Amino acid sequence: MRSALSPTGPTLVVPCRNCAAFIGPCLDSVLAQEYTGWRLLVADDASTDATADAVRPYLADPRITWRRLPAHGGLMANTREALARLAPGPAEVVAILDGDDTLLPGALARLMAEHARGCDVVWTDMEIEGRAGSTGRALLPGVPVRQQLWCLSQLRSFKGYLLRGLPPEYLCDPEGGPCRAAGDLALYFALIERAGAAKAAFVPEKLYRYREHAGNNCRARRAEQLANNRHLRALAPLPMQTEFFDFTETLPDPDGSALDKLGLREFGRAVRARYPEPYSVRVRHVVPRALADSWRAYHGLWIAEGIYLDGAEGGESADGTDAAAP
Repeated sequence: MRSALSPTGPTLVVPCRNCAAFIGPCLDSVLAQEYTGWRLLVADDASTDATADAVRPYLADPRITWRRLPAHGGLMANTREALARLAPGPAEVVAILDGDDTLLPGALARLMAEHARGCDVVWTDMEIEGRAGSTGRALLPGVPVRQQLWCLSQLRSFKGYLLRGLPPEYLCDPEGGPCRAAGDLALYFALIERAGAAKAAFVPEKLYRYREHAGNNCRARRAEQLANNRHLRALAPLPMQTEFFDFTETLPDPDGSALDKLGLREFGRAVRARYPEPYSVRVRHVVPRALADSWRAYHGLWIAEGIYLDGAEGGESADGTDAAAP
C-alpha cells in the first residue's frame, strides 16, 4: 500500500538576516544528520554583515544553495520567495530552519518517519537556550486551530501540496503586507486548517535548539507580533483542501444502486477500515448524467474521518448506455 503522498525530500529553507555568527553552526547541524537525502536553500534577507562569507564554504556541497534578496523584505516575504523559488512537489516535505538555530541529532529522520505514516504537517519539541520549558505541544482535540495556544515549536514541516491555492492574504499583516512578525503563526495555522487536524502531528522529542538573542522577532518586533497575532486569529478558518489525497477509489454506479444515501456514514466507515489512519481517501462516485442532480448534495462531503466522497459523471445510462467512468 503506497500513498500518492508518500514523502520525498526533505527540502530545508533557512531564512536568515545578519546571521554571520550563527549560520555556520546551523548548517553544520544539518550536515551532521544521519538522514542525507535533503536539499537546502539559505534564503538571505539582504544581510548587511558577513553572512554570505560564512555560507560560501558550504556551497561546495551540491545539496546547499544560497540566494540573497536585493532589499530587506522581512521574514514572511523572504520565506515566501524562497518557497516559490524551490517549488516543492505535492509530496515533497518542506522544513523551515531559522538561520540562528540548530537541528539536534535524528531530527530529519524523525520528521520523515511521521510524514511516511501519512501526516502532512509535523512539528517536534525543542530546547530553548537558557530555559527549561518549550512551546511544543499537541493540538487540543476539537478546538479550532485559530483558537489554540501557539503549540508549534520551531522545527515544523509540511508537504508541498498544502502551499497550492493557499490564499496570500492569510500570510499578511492588517495592512496587507507580508507578515514581518508572527509569520510562522500565519503560515502554519493556514497549513493545518488545509490539511485537517488528523493530518497534523506533534513529535514529543526535543529535536531543535532555539537560540534567544536581541534580534529575535519576539523581542525586536514584539508589538507588531502581538498585533499580527490578533489579526491572524480573527481570520475565518480555511476549509480542508480536497485536491490531494493519499488514495483514490473509483466506484462506478451506472444505475444509482451502488450507494445508499442513508448509508453513507456506514460506507465511509467501511472505507476507513481499509486504510490506516491518518491516510486520506477520495471515493470517486461515478454516476450517469441522468442521476447527477440527485447526488449533487451528497458529493463533496466528508463521510468519515479522512474519507471524502467526490462525484463524477459517467455518460448516459440509468436507461441508456455508455455509463463508463471517464
